[in-house]
Amino acid sequence: MDIFRILHEKSCSVHFSAKNKDDCLRKLSDLLAEDTSDISSEKIYEALVERERMGSTGFEEGVAIPHAKVAGLNNFHLAIACSKKGIHFDSVDGKKSQLFFAIIGPDEQPEQHLQILAQISRISRNPNARREIFHAKSPTALKEAFIRYVSARGIAKKDENNKLLMIVLYEKRFLDDILELFLERGIRGVNVLESTGIKDQLSTIPLFSDFLNFLGERSDVSKTIMTVIPESEVREIVQGIEDIMGDFDKHTGAMVMALDLFFVKGSMEI
Repeated sequence: MDIFRILHEKSCSVHFSAKNKDDCLRKLSDLLAEDTSDISSEKIYEALVERERMGSTGFEEGVAIPHAKVAGLNNFHLAIACSKKGIHFDSVDGKKSQLFFAIIGPDEQPEQHLQILAQISRISRNPNARREIFHAKSPTALKEAFIRYVSARGIAKKDENNKLLMIVLYEKRFLDDILELFLERGIRGVNVLESTGIKDQLSTIPLFSDFLNFLGERSDVSKTIMTVIPESEVREIVQGIEDIMGDFDKHTGAMVMALDLFFVKGSMEI
């Protein structure tokens, strides 16, 4: 799905304010209702409140992503609101939320909902994107600032010629971003293994104990990520990972490879 198609200027607010979290959800519901005649603002509000009961969607860096699946809705809708003073939204870091991305969508399209959430999550983690969106002077400028950071890459399509993509990752702080990239592209069949390198294995052999420092101080515990993707998507996905981590040719402690598959049956999707 092209996420920029579900955001309209009438659902953007650069001077958003609310007394508290409940008032915030009501006003976000009003913004979302501006873009749809399928369902009332009250129904949207009820769905957002029900989702918040499962756990707050207020995250760090002043970002909140309230969202809900709504029965009877035909399309996805996105609203973006900026609060200069901030609103208490039960965020995980206890701070006020200032940037709100509110999403509603049909309850029978969970895969597309995941893709949209993943893309917005990645955008909201980008400090440059947050800054440009937050300081937008008008709804039009806000929408344009958001669109500048929307990925232009399409969703992966099935292809007869598939590759096994493997990523050995020592810097585990990048794991969430990489998994979000996969979700954004519609890749759900991903397996993540706990793995170790030579240093961990040699530590059990007394003969080599005096030489472990030679292998460096970095932890030898890593994550090995595996998924099957179309060959036509390999370069774009690797580029997406490098956008997150940096150039792999200049990077230590991480490796990506795409391997030929002789035989495949079944799926890693659950």
